[in-house]
Amino acid sequence: MQVNGYGLYFVLWNIFLALLPCWTVFFLAEYEPLQKNRLLFTLIFLFWLAMFPNTAYLFFMVRHLVDYCTDYDIFRVCQTGSWIALFFFVYALIGLPTFYYALSKMTKVVKRSWLPVVILPLTSIGLLFGLYERFNSWDIITRPVQLIETAVSFFTTPYLLTDFLAFTFVLFLIYYTTDLFWKFKR
Repeated sequence: MQVNGYGLYFVLWNIFLALLPCWTVFFLAEYEPLQKNRLLFTLIFLFWLAMFPNTAYLFFMVRHLVDYCTDYDIFRVCQTGSWIALFFFVYALIGLPTFYYALSKMTKVVKRSWLPVVILPLTSIGLLFGLYERFNSWDIITRPVQLIETAVSFFTTPYLLTDFLAFTFVLFLIYYTTDLFWKFKR
């Protein structure tokens, strides 16, 4: 199956990358001896941190819908293949439980209620790296200098700073609204 060159392989790969932080934090939570080994815990936490933006990245897969729909205007969208809108909506929805679970579980593992306040802005930067510069999580190891240069540009270029603040705000909104809803449901 192809959606404007966006194949099933990429869908499955992105879902796998979004599940990695969930599996990682589950592993950390279940195996308490890892929590006591500070070096090993730190390495696993850094791996989790590098992979965590992939959970929220799924929210933005809907951007491919714009490429797919060539016959839309202000009154109609995608007359041919309108099912694609549902596909990207469901795809983006997969990001919500992975995003919330991975962050809320890690917050419990490290026993720091302020962790989301630190992680969400870092996640925004990771998302912007992926969306604008097409960096991947593993570029932390393979291209650290380019990542630092790009990060600096996000704070020195007004439109990039605006995007960073908007992404951060929306991630806070998504996380804390989901958290409130989850606690209300209990």
